Amino acid sequence: MRNYSLVVVAIIAFVAGAAISYYYFQSPISSASGEIFEPVSTDGLTKITPSINGTTVTLSGDCRVISFDVTVDQAYSIAKGLERSIGARPLTHDIMRDIMENFDVRIEQIKIDRYQNEIYYATIIMKQGNSILELDARPSDSIALAIRTGTTLYMRSDILEANGALVC
Repeated sequence: MRNYSLVVVAIIAFVAGAAISYYYFQSPISSASGEIFEPVSTDGLTKITPSINGTTVTLSGDCRVISFDVTVDQAYSIAKGLERSIGARPLTHDIMRDIMENFDVRIEQIKIDRYQNEIYYATIIMKQGNSILELDARPSDSIALAIRTGTTLYMRSDILEANGALVC
């Protein structure tokens, strides 16, 4: 019951299709003396900026651009987030943001960190108090959530370099 709010967030993320799998662990950095968490490392990562045109997502960073297609629903959610608007009813990512705010869950990092069989994979690292939750997520859901929470989006630098088109 101690980490009930993290469980609620994880269940909603799974049901919404945001989480493929997850696991929970206690941070080795926390302690009874009140020591705070070390910041999540950005070594080997490049800050990226998302944009969308139709159903094509474009990620730009470090003079490189990667594009991939998403479903109409995913594109709509990303576009609404970039517009900073909510339609007639809140979308799944808007609800996730509201749940996280209400349960004091903060996103520490969102990164696109794997590329296997021509598919990109992302990881969302969340923190509540002294608990950390790491979610395996689709990049489209990660992007939509990052936009809504003001979280910087990262991609592994070697993936960006190998797959991104040089633009400058």
